[in-house]
Amino acid sequence: MEAEFEGLIHSSPGMLSSSEASELREFIDAREYSMALEALCGILLDENKHVTPDLYYRISSLGQRLDGVDPSIVERVKAIVRR
Repeated sequence: MEAEFEGLIHSSPGMLSSSEASELREFIDAREYSMALEALCGILLDENKHVTPDLYYRISSLGQRLDGVDPSIVERVKAIVRR
């Protein structure tokens, strides 16, 4: 799971600030994967980041596999996907 999140962080150069990436890594290191995914979604939504279809697919896939992820936050990310 850690590798998947690191892949998300590294596949988004310039998208996340170092403090945002650090915040996500804190959740990941604590094995709070649902919190990490929701935090990532929150960052993308709050800052209206550019979300590619591939990034959304990866987020959605993780959201389906993790327990406790609010599906509405993942659905809100879908609304900001840009090609």
